[in-house]
Amino acid sequence: MSNVVIIGAGQTGRGYLNRFFQSESITFLDKDEELIHSLQTEPCYHVSFGPGERKPLALENYNAYLIDSEDGIQAMADADLIMVSVGKKNLKDVAVSLKKGLEARTKDDIDILTAENGVNVKQDLMELCEDQRVHLAEAIVFCTTIGEKWSLDILSQNLDYLPYDVVALGHTLPYENMVAEEKLDVLMQRKIYTYNCISAVVSYLGYYKKYEVYSDAANDAEIVSCIEGILKTLNHCICEEYHISAKEQKEFSDMAVDKFQNRNIVDSIERNARDVDRKLGATERIMAPLAIVRKHDQSSPELLLTAASALYYGKMTKTLLKTEAEYIADLPEEWQKEIVEDLEALGQKKDIADILK
Repeated sequence: MSNVVIIGAGQTGRGYLNRFFQSESITFLDKDEELIHSLQTEPCYHVSFGPGERKPLALENYNAYLIDSEDGIQAMADADLIMVSVGKKNLKDVAVSLKKGLEARTKDDIDILTAENGVNVKQDLMELCEDQRVHLAEAIVFCTTIGEKWSLDILSQNLDYLPYDVVALGHTLPYENMVAEEKLDVLMQRKIYTYNCISAVVSYLGYYKKYEVYSDAANDAEIVSCIEGILKTLNHCICEEYHISAKEQKEFSDMAVDKFQNRNIVDSIERNARDVDRKLGATERIMAPLAIVRKHDQSSPELLLTAASALYYGKMTKTLLKTEAEYIADLPEEWQKEIVEDLEALGQKKDIADILK
């Protein structure tokens, strides 16, 4: 039995990552005192899935400590594997805590995997590799998990699949459904271009159309038409860029669409749309797909409309940290003009179909 530490006892940590280690000894570490207290006092929590999809899981194989407590540091010192799922902005703080665990460690090698969404998220932990016992790699989370209010229980997509960078790690892991991926960087880019991009379409056009439930927006006819238009162009560009078959990429994008249209996962537009300043970044879900489309001499009116709808969301919620022009300054002038025109049309409450005519 392995000692597995999961840093970050939130939705992904306890609702998804723990499922891969049901036969192992699990320790959750977090800085949230209330959450840790709940895990310490509740002997079990449940992960449920859509009606008829799968029996709920009762998970009880865990201890829980505050990350910088004496018990937390000792858990890191004794771990065989540490999974980190805290959000990119918290990784530097986690690095400080992990150093304490390594200083107290008397065992040999340790595997540390980040389970975050983003490009090169392990960068904030790279200094840990100065300790030659550390094997550091990234994993990619594809599964949606939703916390239940006032409860440890989780509602989850029925997906047990966790790809990790076997090249960076240096060896394979023995845990079921953890998949050794030799080109994780390519898979991550494809995820941003596909999953994250579609998420932006649903989130921001869904906000514009006044949806509150995410899956309702993902099944809206106008939004579905936009997704189909984007994927027709984007899938072609991804195939050319990464030398993969059209069939493989279509199956990948179909999985993304199915995920977001799943009405059993009751997620919110608000949760998926927030943090728009980051999501309008150059390596993120709208601008990165636009960059690959531009690189391959293609265009996508629907993707430009998505950029406009993200700006519209930021404008309406007062969450933009720059001017609208600054967010799109690196795009071709004709694309900038089209986004500005789309933004004006959104302000006039025009139908999506009319804007795209």
